[in-house]
Amino acid sequence: MSKKRVLGGAVVVLAIVGIGVWWLVFKDEAPAAVDLTAAADQLDEDLAAAEEVPDEDPVEADEEPEASEKPEARDSDEVIVDDPIEEGIDGTWIVDDEIGSFDFETASGSFAGFRVDEELVVGAVTAVGRSGGVSGSLRIEDGDLVAAEVTVDMTTIVSNDSRRERAIRGALSTSEFPTASFVLTEPVALGDGVADGEEVTVQARGDLTIKGITRAVTFSIGAVVRGDGVGVVVGSADIVWADFDVSTPSAAIVVSVADEGVVEFQLVVAKP
Repeated sequence: MSKKRVLGGAVVVLAIVGIGVWWLVFKDEAPAAVDLTAAADQLDEDLAAAEEVPDEDPVEADEEPEASEKPEARDSDEVIVDDPIEEGIDGTWIVDDEIGSFDFETASGSFAGFRVDEELVVGAVTAVGRSGGVSGSLRIEDGDLVAAEVTVDMTTIVSNDSRRERAIRGALSTSEFPTASFVLTEPVALGDGVADGEEVTVQARGDLTIKGITRAVTFSIGAVVRGDGVGVVVGSADIVWADFDVSTPSAAIVVSVADEGVVEFQLVVAKP
C-alpha cells in the first residue's frame, strides 16, 4: 500500500473524529425558551430558599425560650406573606438583581438574551446567548402598564457553549455598544386578573435598541404578581438580525445561521 493512500486514509479518519468531537460539543440541548409558569415556579423556589436561614443562636434542648420569644403557632402549610400589596399593583416595579441566580440550568433570576437556529455539518442546533446583567423598571397606573425601560449589559453575555461567546460579542460589537435596551412606547392594559395573582399574557409594543440601532418591536409578554410585592415577567419577540446590522458569525463547521432569531427576557420585579 502506498504512503499516499495511508496518509489519505489517516486524514479522512481524523476529519471524521474531528466532526464527531464537534458534534459532542454542540449537541447539548439548548435551554428551554422563557416560560411564565416555569419562571413563577422557579421564583417560588428561590424565595423559599432565601428564607431558609439557620438560627444564629440556637436554643439548647433543655432551655425553654422566654414567652416573648416563642413563635406564634401556625399550620404547617400556611404561607406567610410579608408586606402584602394592600394598595394593589399600581406603582413602580424595579427589576431585582438579588433574587435568584442566573444560570442556564435553572433559569433563575433576571436575564435577557437571544436564541437562533444553526445548521452544522453534523446537524441542527439552537444557539442561545443570555446576560444576567439586567436593570430597569416598570410603572403601572390604573391597572395599565404605562412605562417600561429595561437595559441589558451585553458585555456579560454567555452562551450555552462558551466556544460561541467570542463570535457572539464580535457580531454584537459589544466593545462599541455595551448595552441593549427596550422602551415601551404604548400603554398596555393588563386586565383585572393580574391584581389577583392570575397569569396574564399581553402584547407590548416598544423600541428595541441593539448595536445603537432602534427598531419598533412587539413583544409577547406574560406576567404574574405575588401577594408579597414580587412578580415575574417573561417576554419574547421575533427579529431579523440584519435590521440591527448584526452579521451572523461563521465557522468551518457551521453550514448556516438563520437570518431571524428570538429576543427573550425573564425579569424578577419587586415593589420597593
